[in-house]
Amino acid sequence: MEGDEPERLQLRPVANGRRQLGTTRVANEVVASIAAFAALQVHGVHAMYRPSGQNFDRIVRRSHAHRGVRVEMRDDALHLSLYVVIESGGNVPVVGAEVQQRVADAIDRMLALRVEEVNVFVSEVAFA
Repeated sequence: MEGDEPERLQLRPVANGRRQLGTTRVANEVVASIAAFAALQVHGVHAMYRPSGQNFDRIVRRSHAHRGVRVEMRDDALHLSLYVVIESGGNVPVVGAEVQQRVADAIDRMLALRVEEVNVFVSEVAFA
């Protein structure tokens, strides 16, 4: 990579008969933030999990929740990995499927990008 500019995803313009005036690009952090926000809306998801070697600040609720999401663009499609903390007593397959659906819907609605996969990793269980 040249320079300090982070990699950006390019959005396709809406085909409505207008002349294209340029391109719209969105940072991976924006995609990750949308995905994290959608995941946090699912009943049973307690927080996002930030994989790191440090024990402090590994569970994040809102402000830096995007850090629990990995975004990759391959073959013109998004591949997302979400690391979540679920609430105890939650049904992991049901919660995971709901996270996948809500994240894919949110990305499609807000960015019109094709989501190839949404992988959900349950990294921790929050006991009340």
